[in-house]
Amino acid sequence: MSSAFAHSQYMPCVECGASVAVGDRDSHVCDPDRLLDYTVFQLRGEIAGLEGELWGFLDSSHGRFAQWLAERQRRGS
Repeated sequence: MSSAFAHSQYMPCVECGASVAVGDRDSHVCDPDRLLDYTVFQLRGEIAGLEGELWGFLDSSHGRFAQWLAERQRRGS
């Protein structure tokens, strides 16, 4: 392995993933949009599984009751 990569001048911010110069780590402020994007990126597996879990719940007896109750409450009955 080459030693050129051993001591990089830039490291990723652990909060937002931005490439930050090593000397600027203490003064770095995360951009809110980038922080949100990075958080969603880290949760991509859970987000991808959400739809399947939702359909599984809706197909269960508890899910069908929840749908019935929500519709009843929505209609004001």
